Amino acid sequence: MKLIPLLLELDYKTFEAMVQIQYGEDGPKGYDDAIRALPGVTTVTLASEDSELKVARYKIKIITQKEAIEAFKAFKLNIKEKYSDIVSVKVGEETIEEK
Repeated sequence: MKLIPLLLELDYKTFEAMVQIQYGEDGPKGYDDAIRALPGVTTVTLASEDSELKVARYKIKIITQKEAIEAFKAFKLNIKEKYSDIVSVKVGEETIEEK
């Protein structure tokens, strides 16, 4: 069996949501590319940043075979495991859209 027909059978979905991330001591500077490097993340757009509160809000687009809530839960686990300076991650579940 050829690879192309197999790939066409896979059902990938793209979702976009607003995500708030609170950082530790170093703050949010320079994390845009680090977030983009996570599995499934296709686009990261900085919506707002507060250096005093060490919080940034992003519009994040992911591609996945999972359902939206499950995919963003996996994203939260990945980002917390990968980057120790991240204190909390909140996904605006009401902002999730399938693209």
